[in-house]
Amino acid sequence: MDKLAASEDVLLQPSLLKKHRKTKEWQSAIMLWKQELDFFQKLLDQHSAKFTSIEDKKRIDHFQNLIIYYKGELLNNFDTKLRLHEKRLAELTKTVDDLKAEYNKEHNGLMDELESLNTQFHKYHGELLEFMEKAV
Repeated sequence: MDKLAASEDVLLQPSLLKKHRKTKEWQSAIMLWKQELDFFQKLLDQHSAKFTSIEDKKRIDHFQNLIIYYKGELLNNFDTKLRLHEKRLAELTKTVDDLKAEYNKEHNGLMDELESLNTQFHKYHGELLEFMEKAV
C-alpha cells in the first residue's frame, strides 16, 4: 500500500466514526420516541373522555392519527433506513473507493431528514402535552 492510500485510510476513520455515532444516536432517539408514543397513546386513552367539545375531539383524532402514522410507519421506515445505512458504513470501513462520496451524500441527506423529523416530533410532543394539561 502506498503512502497516499494509507493516509486516506487514517483520515477517513474519524469521519466514519463520527457518522457511526450520529447514526447510533438517531437509532436511540427512534427507540425513545416509540416509547413516548406508547405513553401518549395511554394518555389519550385514559383522558379522551374528559374532552367533550367538537374541537377537542378533532384534536384527539389529530393526535391519534399522528401516533398511528409515526409509530406504525414513519419511525419504522427511518429505523430500517438507519440499519441499512449502518450496514453500508460497515462496508465502507473495509473498502475505500468511490462509494465514499456516494455514502457521504446519502448520510447527509438521511441526517437532514432525521433533523426534520426531530423538529416535527418535538412540535407535536409539545402540542399534545399542552392539550392534555386540560384534562389532567
